[in-house]
Amino acid sequence: MRETKTYVAVAFNLPVEKFFWYILPSRFKRRLIKRGQRVVVPFGSRQILGFVVEESSRRPQGELKEVRDLFDRSSPFSETLFQLARWISDYYSCSLGQALHSIFPFSFPYKEEKPLFNPPSRDSLKREEVYLVKPGKNKFDFILSVIKDNKELQKQVIILVPEISLLATFQEKLERWKVKAGIFHSRLSPKQRYYCWLAMKKGEFDVAVGTRSLVFAPFPDIGSILIDEEESTDYKQKETPKYNVCQVAIKRGELENFPVYLVTNSPSLESWYRAKKKIYRTITFSNNEKEISSFKVVDLKKEKKENRIFSSILREEMKKALKRKLPVLLFVPRRGYANFLLCDDCGEVIRCPNCNTGLSFHIRGEMVCHLCGFREKAPKVCPFCGGRNLKKVGWGTQRVELETRRIFPEARVERFDFDTFKSSPHLIPSKIREEKIDILVGTQLLMKEEIISVSGVVAIILLDVLLNLPDFRATEHAFQLLNKISRSLNKNSSLIVQTYNPSHYVLSTKTCEDFYLKELEIRKTLRYPPFQRWIRFLLEGRVKSKVKDRSEEIAREIRKENIDFLGPSPCPFSRIKGKYRYHIILRDDGLSDLQQIIKRVNLGMMKGSVKVGVDVDPLFIV
Repeated sequence: MRETKTYVAVAFNLPVEKFFWYILPSRFKRRLIKRGQRVVVPFGSRQILGFVVEESSRRPQGELKEVRDLFDRSSPFSETLFQLARWISDYYSCSLGQALHSIFPFSFPYKEEKPLFNPPSRDSLKREEVYLVKPGKNKFDFILSVIKDNKELQKQVIILVPEISLLATFQEKLERWKVKAGIFHSRLSPKQRYYCWLAMKKGEFDVAVGTRSLVFAPFPDIGSILIDEEESTDYKQKETPKYNVCQVAIKRGELENFPVYLVTNSPSLESWYRAKKKIYRTITFSNNEKEISSFKVVDLKKEKKENRIFSSILREEMKKALKRKLPVLLFVPRRGYANFLLCDDCGEVIRCPNCNTGLSFHIRGEMVCHLCGFREKAPKVCPFCGGRNLKKVGWGTQRVELETRRIFPEARVERFDFDTFKSSPHLIPSKIREEKIDILVGTQLLMKEEIISVSGVVAIILLDVLLNLPDFRATEHAFQLLNKISRSLNKNSSLIVQTYNPSHYVLSTKTCEDFYLKELEIRKTLRYPPFQRWIRFLLEGRVKSKVKDRSEEIAREIRKENIDFLGPSPCPFSRIKGKYRYHIILRDDGLSDLQQIIKRVNLGMMKGSVKVGVDVDPLFIV
């Protein structure tokens, strides 16, 4: 009797959509092969790992090679995690192998181990709803209540934070509450991460706290996912697949039937809009809807030239704080190296007539819109007021640090930005508490409640840099920052905002509701999200002409599809790490048509020296 052969389809962590079929040798047939299990197979001249995605007794066409070994003794994926990988692959336009690898990226063999307990049957009253939670000062009280409710049901809770530096606060709270918790983030060694993953799969923790990839935690019975500071752009994965943690968590809640809580006092406009549309339910604590605390706005147009970094008001407030031995926090938006052109007479910025984003000032006096590609020569006269005092604007942290040391030579000054962050992120709060720092100069990394709340003065050195980034979300991010700082200040502290445009609506709105209604009106007029869905093609390569030619080639293909798009144009940061960057942004009322276009246009996009990436629902356009 002829032996029946078994064939398996394998997906790889490569930007290749199709699966590859292999023969499963008879020596492996006694073992049960499961979807997601990794195998060692020949691929070209190499032997690599792949994920089994299908099994068949019918011989596929073509010449087939044999599976060399079973790397895992079982599949590390539950049925729902495998379904989640399929959804990520479809939604974010990546291969299934890339999606599976993002969920289980470990290079250690997996052997199935039984959980420490049998999960109870699911509570049929529990629904996969999404809640937008605005907790005010009650964040940790709310989180503790969710943990307690789930612990009674023997369910586990996942808590996601946007940055590693926030984990210490959560860890301290969980230890005080005597909760068995796992901490999971990218700074752990691969082995530490893997052992933590195994402990979660066996149900050894009640709670796990961590950054982006913890959304894939393999807990046996998840009761809730909480996402702290849901508006943070750090929840968007920058590498393929470019998933958004909030979207993935919501989809997982739908698949596994548990609620997801988006916890924030400054929601993203999209989340706020969905709550208004009753797509999300809202939980608001009574003290949350208060007006934003007042702050001092300094009009830099009225300051002397030598006081442009440190206005006279800021200098006086800093002197008072230092005299009271209270630390001073100076916020400098680091991304501000992309200069914009500002009128020193009226404070207006030269903007794109199509997109309303600040035009970036380039060499040879050219102004460029990095969304639609609009270009024009820099004007000699302000188009708003006729003034002739147009100037390039943008300061960095190092410049502000030098000026701080010059003006306050006796003060103990430290700089805290991405360059210095890696060495001592956890030391800054303790140094402030121990009064070892007088003035702290830094970027958004400084904007933590535990730092802001003990500062005597917090100053935004130049708000205009945030407001005029070539990104349609720039104003939203500026407002969220102001809201976060004002809520974190203690009653004896002051916030000073320096700007050339003191009449901007971000400075005059008193409540979140006022701001979002105004911003929503602008978005609707310009057909920006949430009124349209966007997909961005990002092209990168070392030869500028090849990147530009490839972008124009793709644009020609897109024009055949009768779909609206922006570009091709150089990215706002047009060259990073020696690679030139262009982008194209597709936009439509829904995603389905756009995703079908990607499948047609995507053919051959990885060939040649130009890399083309796809970003669905982009949060960054820089």
